[in-house]
Amino acid sequence: MTNLKNVTLFLFIALFSFGFTPNEYDFSQKKAPFTIVEKSYFYYVSGKKATNGFKIQIVGTFETTNLEFTTIYFQNRELKVVPNFHLNKFTLVGGYTTLSSKDILVDEITLNNKVAKKSSDDIPFELEDDQAVLVYQINGKDFYYKLSGIERLETVYYP
Repeated sequence: MTNLKNVTLFLFIALFSFGFTPNEYDFSQKKAPFTIVEKSYFYYVSGKKATNGFKIQIVGTFETTNLEFTTIYFQNRELKVVPNFHLNKFTLVGGYTTLSSKDILVDEITLNNKVAKKSSDDIPFELEDDQAVLVYQINGKDFYYKLSGIERLETVYYP
């Protein structure tokens, strides 16, 4: 009888651990319904407006019409993306701006009135400087796609 209890307990724990634990970040799709063609980012500095920040751009093609892009996690920021679709191609742009005024730094993003999380907030991923996680939806379900080797372009200096 003790062996039966042990086997039952083991099966319960095994099923709970492997079969019923929710996966908060679903990287499970074997093949994403899109292909990334170009991925790059650049920093910018503006002397007149006392701003600096970065922009990230991702270009690709897609295979389904049910696709929606919502967020990019990049350089310890959660960025809302501005998608642009044309035929079977897409361009995603996200950015972050720091305004400096009277030695007080104010962090904000001015992309479609969406606010990026500040650096004191944690993002749920540990990423290198050239890595990002792209959040996309198919039929309302979130999926996550990790990008590596994002090309850093030259810093742009505005007057």
